[in-house]
Amino acid sequence: MTTGLTGTDARLAFDGRQCRMDYSPSSGGWLRRRLGRIEFPVTALTGVQLLPPGRRRVGRLTLFPRQGADPFYAVAGAMISADDHPFFVEFPAEHEADARRLAETLHAAVVAADMAQSTAAEFMIEAPWPSAVETYDGTCRFDGRNVRLAWRAGGEGRTFPLAALDAVTCVAGQGRRGDFLWFRAVGERADQVPDPRDRERCLPFAAERAEALLFAAGVATALRGRQLDLTAPPAEGGLPHGLSGPGRPGGVGGVLHGLHGRAAFDGSAVLVTSQGMSRRIPLAAIDQVELVEAQGGVGHVRVRLAGAPDGRSAPDPSLDVDAVLHDNDPAALEFTLQVTRALQGVIRVPDPELLHTAGLRPDIGEALARASGRVRAMVRELAALTAALEPGETVREIELAVGRRVLVFFLTDRHLLSIGPDDALGGHTAVPLDMFTDVHATWDETHEGNLVWIDVEGDEIPFHGIYHPVRFQQTFRALRFGAYGGQEPGTPSSAYAGQAPGGLSPAYGGQAPGVPSAGQAPGAPSPAYAGAPAAGPRQAPGAPAHPRPDVADALSRTRSDVSPFQRELAALLGVLDAGEPVKEVEPGRWNGKAGLLALTDRRVVFADQEGGLNGLAFADMDYVSCDTDYDDSPGKLSITDNDYDDIEFAWLRDPERFRHAIDAMRQCPPERVPAPAGVSPDDLLRRPDVAAALSRSRAGGRPDAHRLLLLAAGFGPGDQVHELEPALFAGESGLLALTRRAMLFAGPGGLRRVPLTAVAGVDHYEWDRRAGGEDLHLELGSDWEDLVFRLRGGERFATAIGAILAGSPVRPAPAGPGRRYAAEPEIELSDVSDWLGGISEAASRLTQLVNAQKNGLLTDAELSVKCAGPLADGERFEAAIDAYLAGTPVRPDAVRHPGRTAAGKDEVRAWVGRIGDLAVKLGDLVRLRQQGLLSVEEFAAKCAELRRR
Repeated sequence: MTTGLTGTDARLAFDGRQCRMDYSPSSGGWLRRRLGRIEFPVTALTGVQLLPPGRRRVGRLTLFPRQGADPFYAVAGAMISADDHPFFVEFPAEHEADARRLAETLHAAVVAADMAQSTAAEFMIEAPWPSAVETYDGTCRFDGRNVRLAWRAGGEGRTFPLAALDAVTCVAGQGRRGDFLWFRAVGERADQVPDPRDRERCLPFAAERAEALLFAAGVATALRGRQLDLTAPPAEGGLPHGLSGPGRPGGVGGVLHGLHGRAAFDGSAVLVTSQGMSRRIPLAAIDQVELVEAQGGVGHVRVRLAGAPDGRSAPDPSLDVDAVLHDNDPAALEFTLQVTRALQGVIRVPDPELLHTAGLRPDIGEALARASGRVRAMVRELAALTAALEPGETVREIELAVGRRVLVFFLTDRHLLSIGPDDALGGHTAVPLDMFTDVHATWDETHEGNLVWIDVEGDEIPFHGIYHPVRFQQTFRALRFGAYGGQEPGTPSSAYAGQAPGGLSPAYGGQAPGVPSAGQAPGAPSPAYAGAPAAGPRQAPGAPAHPRPDVADALSRTRSDVSPFQRELAALLGVLDAGEPVKEVEPGRWNGKAGLLALTDRRVVFADQEGGLNGLAFADMDYVSCDTDYDDSPGKLSITDNDYDDIEFAWLRDPERFRHAIDAMRQCPPERVPAPAGVSPDDLLRRPDVAAALSRSRAGGRPDAHRLLLLAAGFGPGDQVHELEPALFAGESGLLALTRRAMLFAGPGGLRRVPLTAVAGVDHYEWDRRAGGEDLHLELGSDWEDLVFRLRGGERFATAIGAILAGSPVRPAPAGPGRRYAAEPEIELSDVSDWLGGISEAASRLTQLVNAQKNGLLTDAELSVKCAGPLADGERFEAAIDAYLAGTPVRPDAVRHPGRTAAGKDEVRAWVGRIGDLAVKLGDLVRLRQQGLLSVEEFAAKCAELRRR
């Protein structure tokens, strides 16, 4: 039974399954006038709205299509106004009863269909689609297989096969530019901005607006079906409209032409072509076919193999060898349904060879693990470069450049490949590695910088905004020249810089790496023992070890990654004199060039990345200074030579370390003393004064025997040891002792003595509050720079030296569990407040790192390494506060902590969540006690209660 409603310019009829709307030629809407008639099933609707006649005496019955069912809105969007769209009927007051009856019937049918909330898989409106549209600028025709675009101005025009066409839209003009049709090919970016000047893919129109929109809607309908039933009689207007859309029964077999790959099913196996390779997967070896819709991005169809382990992390669909990308292509659903139907009743038999080669290519997976997280979002570009690889070509590095032009880079063992979002498929660039002679890298504290590739003709090709460019530089040099960039370790650099501006003179000499320095026996252990303080954070994991103990010790103190500078390090070692030890090493810049700065016992040497090698001896230095903000940001080291020329080394992580070492070596040369006869290390450790000094030491454990004997050689008759501590001095890790007469330091370079009669004053400064590290400054008078010892427990030394200089007796008290050090003050509320600040600082840093990983700026591995230090610091403060609440106060630097090399995200979140509440509550109690609002007894009781919780 058919029910209907006749309106002022249209009629709506419904037969229980199908709706038909006929429009009057005099209809007010431009689209309604041109349409004439449309048909659609009731399943295309999501709802019905009835507005009864009001003052205008005209009512309106409006139909709402389901999402994805309306081709008009899909191609034109807001270009169709509320009065132009075809899905309503206006009726006079006398037809209100018919309108209500029809509205109730349609509503019941929509509810019964139970499809209102789902998205339609295909356009469901049938209309007399035109097969061509002719405008002032040209003509566009569609024959069911191809879209042909021709222009009146001449030219060959362009043809889009339906399989190669991704979308067609009507774009509203802006300014003086009119409306136009826009075609997008498969593989092009969905967010690409349509440009009416691009004649290759657009056709402007004006008065032909309705004709152009219907033509675009017809092509879009064909695209949604992708397979036209050419045997069906053509609809009015000449365009075939019987579509065998997705989900409908079809024959055996199917083909999915993806964005970067192809999947074909012949009834017995699936042939996947992806990443430049083809894999035939028998039906029995398939567990399931996974279909993921684009959801505004790029979707994929992935073949899951039988026998694959459960719980395995899903591989990246853009690089999976068994996945094909698509952009909501209906053929993807058709392909998935056909293979799924064929799998019913099939006994699964895992294929070991297919399982072994499935998933992400190992070389690409390793490269992506080192790359920044943002490069993974470049799905199209990653897949395009992967497909461009030659057989057997291996990917070494992957990264994204975000300079004036966005580019994705692949560095392989054969080529440097790049492609940008604006490049067409196959439009990548591939340059053989032998076309480059070198690559230079510059960067800042965020590890983002530039790469400058040098070709065989000496031309420079710069790329900007690359994360961690030193990885590319190091890998390229290893591929192009070998591990050290064209020279063997220990061989002098083939290129020496001449006399350079600023007073640096060339450095010459020769000593192969691995030769022990003077006074260091071959194979001797590192001079630093377990308790020696580092001058900063330990070197990043993965930094190369070195066979020379002095170089290894210097590398352990650097704040930067030195691994990209192996060629420069080899060049530096190749020009050192025989027996010249390395004291400090740090990457930096000089004269605008990046390189490696080294400090020895007689000069500074700088090797830049262009082969330049220069040095300046201590004898040529007049004054040394440094500039740093003390916030872990890079600073600079300034040296004034005897000619009053200033030489600046910039971007050094810890320039103070260099300055203090230079001043110490110039003012306090080592003494060559024989070892004391008849004295063993055990005899020294049994001395009461030495044992008492070691009991107060922050290091713990047994000191190095060689260093202990060297100190004993410097003791005078009747000397008593007041303090003993590992320290860093003159660029060496060693053992520092205080007697009544002198400060003695035993290091790899020998014994250094500072008589207390030469000391005019003493002070100490905290350089790492979290680790308890301090700088002990000895003032030697106006004509000399301070001597600086870096150690833990500097306040003890300063107090004892002050007592000696004042002529007072030194009375250190032994330290035991829960006891304070004699030279240290009692733990005050201000100390606890500082510890709470340390916890807050650690929690804030950990939260920043977790958020950076969440936003794709860090990988899980990078997060684990970077969280280790802050979490260990926070745990030390937590232990100190727990001891304070327990009534056995101990300072954080005295807390025995095993240390950390990694920290998981869940572990970090658990600690931050647990400690946050404790820190806030204890901070409130401390403030109340400081303000006098809590008595001592009340404060102690509340602290005890807080600890029990």
